[in-house]
Formats: sequence, structure tokens, C-alpha cells
Amino acid sequence: MTESTSGSAKQGSLFEDILEVNWAPGAVFERARDSGAGKYILVLTVVCLVIVVATKGLVQPYIDANFDLQMQLMARRGQAMPPEAIETARRFGAYGYLGTAVLLVPMSALFGGGILWLSAKLVTAPVRFGQAALIATFGAIPRIVSFLATAAQGALVDAASIRSLTDASLGPARFFDPVTTSPAVMGLLANADVFSIWQLVIFGVGVSVIAKVARSTGFVAAGIAWGISAALMLIPAVLTG
Repeated sequence: MTESTSGSAKQGSLFEDILEVNWAPGAVFERARDSGAGKYILVLTVVCLVIVVATKGLVQPYIDANFDLQMQLMARRGQAMPPEAIETARRFGAYGYLGTAVLLVPMSALFGGGILWLSAKLVTAPVRFGQAALIATFGAIPRIVSFLATAAQGALVDAASIRSLTDASLGPARFFDPVTTSPAVMGLLANADVFSIWQLVIFGVGVSVIAKVARSTGFVAAGIAWGISAALMLIPAVLTG
């Protein structure tokens, strides 16, 4: 009876794992603890790319508004871009958005996994780098869903009212003026949204289950990883602000 129960716990297809990790992360990490991240990275990258390409028209007003905001902030710092270079930069910005779809999941696995591995070490949770990369790969799912959330808002709001990408944030960032608020503060607020909390839960449960430590230890590791990631993202904003 014990062997049968253990065997059933190991069952679950790749797509079942990707879906189920959102409402039962503990069960998924229990059966996938020794799985490699590669197959999940591949499938999630394809899913992310399809979503971004399919919804780009709805998200475009946010991309344009964010580009205009950056031009405005650069002009305020005395670094205005020549008019003839603006359209070229705008096109590259659009390609950059598509590039995000290709790189989001593998970069999350590599860098996010590295940061999570280090954070787990700091709380003495035994997690190998490959396992941390697996957790970070699943943790990229909320970011993929955020593309859908932005597209849904793009279909409903008046494009003329959009000030930047933070206007699509499901968190405190949407309530602050991106023109008058410090870029560092906006960056911090943007990393405190619903999707960051969702990602934090996946990280915390993943570390706890895979390392076989208390949930509190897993969430401490996840919090440290979030803090390190936020600090790394804020450095450019502080230097340019």
C-alpha cells in the first residue's frame, strides 16, 4: 500500500506540473524534486513567446507610453536623444519586448536559480543548483501570466490615459506618477505586485519541500532571493536617477 501511494505521488505529466504548481506547489515539487529544469524551460518559453506575440497589439500602448516616459526622463537629465534616433530606438524597444518572451524563462532559471540557490545556502537549506533552477523555472509562471493581465487591461483602457508599463501593475506602482516618482521607488513598487507575491509563494514552498525544511525557512530563503533580485534591479535606477 505504501509503495502504491509513493508511486502515484510521482505521476504527473509535464503540463500537469506546470498547471498544478499554481495551486498545489507542494505536491508538484515533491514528485519533481529530481527532475531537470530543461523540459520545463523549453515548454514555458514556447508558451511565453506565443502569448507575447498574440497579445502584442494590446500591450503596444503600454510599450509606447513607457518609451515616451524614458525619453522624457532622459531629457530632464540633459540626455535628450536626437529626433532622428528616436524612431530607431522605438523599433528596437518593440523587438526588445519580444526578446523578453524568449529570454524570460531561461534567464529566470539561470540567474533566478543562482540567487535562490545562494539564498537557500544562507538559511542552511540543502538545495542543489539544478533544483534551485527548477524552482525558479516554475517561479517564472506568474511573470508569464502577467503578460496576459497587461493585455487584458490594454483591451479595456483608453490608450491616451496610459503613462507607462506600471499603469498595468497589479500592485502599488499603478497608483504613483511615473514622471514625478523616483525611478528607484517605482522599481521597488513594481516588484511588490500580485505576481511577485505569487512567485514568492512558489519559491518558498519549493525550497521547503525540496530541502525538507520548515515552510518558514523556505519563505525566508524566498524573501532573501526577492531582496537580492530587487536590489540588483534597483542599482541602475539609483545610478541614473
